[in-house]
Amino acid sequence: MFIKRLKKSNSGVSLIELVIVISIISILAIMGIPQYGKFVATNRVRRATNDLLQNMRLARTIAIKENRPYLITFNEGAVNTYRIGFDGNNNNSLLDVADGYETGAVRTVDLQAEYGIDVAFGTSTNNGPDDPDVCPACINIAGSTVAFGGVGAPVREVFNPDGTVSFTGSVFIMHNARGITYMLRASFQSGKFDLWKWDGDNDNTNPAVINNCNTPMRYCGWTEVR
Repeated sequence: MFIKRLKKSNSGVSLIELVIVISIISILAIMGIPQYGKFVATNRVRRATNDLLQNMRLARTIAIKENRPYLITFNEGAVNTYRIGFDGNNNNSLLDVADGYETGAVRTVDLQAEYGIDVAFGTSTNNGPDDPDVCPACINIAGSTVAFGGVGAPVREVFNPDGTVSFTGSVFIMHNARGITYMLRASFQSGKFDLWKWDGDNDNTNPAVINNCNTPMRYCGWTEVR
């Protein structure tokens, strides 16, 4: 009876195969890094905008509850920050000792400290959405960061005890490195805020004359999120 010996395999991974595998992994990583970076940047801007929206809703709720106006002031005391509280001495500022938030101090949110150094007030586009049903219809927002309460410093929104707001307007939050922009807008003084995301502007060579806003003409590349 013969017992067949199993030959021990000495085969392994060759250097060429290893190089090929490493090259494939490297290519996939290089392709994925930009997308991952964009995802992270978008998430940070979206989170910052959502948090501002929630703070606006909270300020409105507390204004009704406490039966006194609550303010959100923008870039007061430091850029890329906003403050939430009641104006204890009625001077439209939230930097005074008399001001507060419920029974405590005025609340301050620093965008770059909370969401990253590239997150700031502002936008990379010149056009904002006007009436999305007849796009291209645009409002010129060149250089805009925050456009609430344009009657003097600080730029602010006021939430009244009856649930209304004192000003219509918009606030833009962007990622400086990637140009991602979200916008909160109060179109009416009812206290409702709409959230928009900028998707980029597309060329429109033949817009309706009534909707001309810039040269070259652009479609308003905005999507309403809520």
